[in-house]
Amino acid sequence: MNDTAVSPSRSKTLDILSSSPVSGTHAALGDEVTVHLHSQGIPLFVMPVSKRLKSNFEAFHMWLIDHEEAIEKLLLEFGAVRFRGFPVNGSEQFRDLMSHYPAAAMGYKGGGGPRAAVSGRVMEATRTDKDRYIQLHHEMCYQRQWPLKLAFYSNVVPSDGGGATTIADIRRYEAKIPQRILDEVRKRGVLYSRNFRDGREPTEGWTSQFLNMHRPWQEAFFTEDKAEVEAACEAGGLEWHWLDDGSLQTEARNSGFVTHPVLGTRHWFNQISNQTALPQGDRLWHNTLTAEDLRQGKRYPNEPHFGDGGKIPAEDVELLRKLEDEVLVDEPYVPGEIMMLDNVLCVHGRTPYKGQRDTLIQLLGTGTSE
Repeated sequence: MNDTAVSPSRSKTLDILSSSPVSGTHAALGDEVTVHLHSQGIPLFVMPVSKRLKSNFEAFHMWLIDHEEAIEKLLLEFGAVRFRGFPVNGSEQFRDLMSHYPAAAMGYKGGGGPRAAVSGRVMEATRTDKDRYIQLHHEMCYQRQWPLKLAFYSNVVPSDGGGATTIADIRRYEAKIPQRILDEVRKRGVLYSRNFRDGREPTEGWTSQFLNMHRPWQEAFFTEDKAEVEAACEAGGLEWHWLDDGSLQTEARNSGFVTHPVLGTRHWFNQISNQTALPQGDRLWHNTLTAEDLRQGKRYPNEPHFGDGGKIPAEDVELLRKLEDEVLVDEPYVPGEIMMLDNVLCVHGRTPYKGQRDTLIQLLGTGTSE
């Protein structure tokens, strides 16, 4: 089986009933919605045309349940589906809307990004500083278990049009990665070394973004009990030990690739680009090390290496980020919009913004790495 898969022919699998190849109706979704394909190939937009789906949340909820199989097929083809113009208002409705999907078994225990619970399994998408970019990545692929799907909800949209959840089709991205990088990762795998600080220790003088990145273990594992943390590490396939400063050090190895649980195709599946910290350049990434961070010499929270412990060349990380720019889709949210992603087929990130942003997320289903 090839490590890089080619997306299926959309003309065969997407039955859009329209003179346009990118918009119209879809037979499996019925005549109460219309669909439109983004000019860059993803996402597929689904929009209501009937009065009840435009105005009645319960009607939309039942419609979503009734068309779960059709939506699943669209996710397998496109990787990303956005529901725009439906009546979803607030975190509780977002929670209820996705209640027919199973939650990710591991939740967000040991998750790397700064976020907090909002309502049930609904969480903040991120608390990363608003002036930072987040690189494209697969959610939680650094652990043994990870969510099969993601659901985003745009509750408040920034006034400047920024803050989009950027996305890309992994099949387009991995087709651009040089064969030597694919072969090296395939041969050596990936090692994730991570440090979670003790939230009781002083952090005077730390930059706000470094505080965001370097999560306390109490926050990352949702407990003050070290025994519960250790059990979560074991369940997540993490090697762990406690350091003298009270912080938690973990390590996890995986292949850097994964087999899609439904399609059987093999894909690039790692956070080399997202977790590797590089000195500040022309763009502020979520993990850009500022001069102040470097001077203070603090432990760094995330350090990916090759699986044998070898250093991943900085120029290769920079190339991976450059390739992301060539394939990412930066489509601003509209208020109330829902976006569902297949976590293997579609990577996601975030653009900077000004003003207020409230984007929420749910982790759905459970995948397991080999």
